[in-house]
Amino acid sequence: MHSNRIQKSARNAAIAAFIGWVFDYYEVFLLTFLLIPIAAEFGLSSVTAASLLSWQLIALPVGGLLFGMLADRYGRRPILIATIVAFAVATFARAFAPNYPVLVILTVIAGIGIGGEYGVGQALVAETAPAHRRGLLSGLVFGGCFLAIMMAALVGGYLAPAVGWRWTFAISGLPALLAFFVRATTGESEVWRSQHRGRRTWGEAWRELRQPGFVRPLLLCSAVGAVYFCGYYGLATYLPSELVKRGLSFAQASWWVFFIGLGGLVGNIAGSFVLDRWGRRKTLLALMMVAVVGGLATAATFDRLIGTGWILIPFFVLFFGANGPTVFGPLFSEVFPTSTRSTGVSTAMQIGRAFVFVVPFAAAALAASTGFFAVVLVSAALFLAVGLGGWLFAERSSADIRVADRPTDPPAPLPTHQEHEHR
Repeated sequence: MHSNRIQKSARNAAIAAFIGWVFDYYEVFLLTFLLIPIAAEFGLSSVTAASLLSWQLIALPVGGLLFGMLADRYGRRPILIATIVAFAVATFARAFAPNYPVLVILTVIAGIGIGGEYGVGQALVAETAPAHRRGLLSGLVFGGCFLAIMMAALVGGYLAPAVGWRWTFAISGLPALLAFFVRATTGESEVWRSQHRGRRTWGEAWRELRQPGFVRPLLLCSAVGAVYFCGYYGLATYLPSELVKRGLSFAQASWWVFFIGLGGLVGNIAGSFVLDRWGRRKTLLALMMVAVVGGLATAATFDRLIGTGWILIPFFVLFFGANGPTVFGPLFSEVFPTSTRSTGVSTAMQIGRAFVFVVPFAAAALAASTGFFAVVLVSAALFLAVGLGGWLFAERSSADIRVADRPTDPPAPLPTHQEHEHR
């Protein structure tokens, strides 16, 4: 009975985090499709319109730190609800923005909410899942971003041109209803409860964030995340422009983005299912090597095959493998103690994402000078660096992080997956 309760708690936490992450990433990618009509209505230059993306990305680490600290102090569940409400309500409000400065402010508020959602949700999943299923559940949470990419491609390519950007934002505010689902079905992390029976002061919390035990893993996680996201966003954000330049319609380009999401989703599911068997480092290296192979094949054949369906094969391989954050969820969760886990995971992921605010400009400049193949090759090199960087982490896939941390007593390892099955 106790085991069934734990499994239900872990499943509900994963569902809540997954759905929240779907609308998080949907919001980010949808904005790339809405920049053109927004610029047309407000009379903005292309550079000014693109700066809206930069403002959103800059807000992400602010939200990661803010909501991460709140979740470490007040609990995972209520702060997860707060992040969902923040980005959903701000997204809805953008439908009524009277001018560009107001739109920027609302975009920043939405970005802050988005920045906190992933890390808080991941901490909740990691702390409720049994060790031999933590990789699977944590990895599948990230798969929500690929479903989001597919949704954003369809909405941005078809709904937005039909109803306009304001109605698109209004409809996209519906995730606020998810807060009621989380409140009704998701329980609080028991490991967080036991860790915080005596609540720390804010001064104690800030001192803990300055300790090497927090700063070192934060820097490592942020660096690996930044390298990955630069490689991924360099491809994903520039690709629609490249396709339109080569003669595809806006709707056709949106289907290519949809295909990117499909390849990523399949890779996410495959990676999640081997995470607990292979461990974090081996899975990350394997996925990144698949991305490297797909990237090299895409670079070599893109110009020749772009007008045919055959180009979809190397593209599928590339985005199947470009799945680093499938591993980041459990990997990052396992290097931070319970008292700073949400802050660490949220901040590291969003610092990594925030670094890419310069990537669209860099990718465009690189493609203009040497061709799109150079963008693909640079991304492949960055993916290789991520795969090798995973070996800088200790392998803690069997550690039981559902047990509250003790300062002098590190979590004891649980039996491996094979030993668990044998028992």
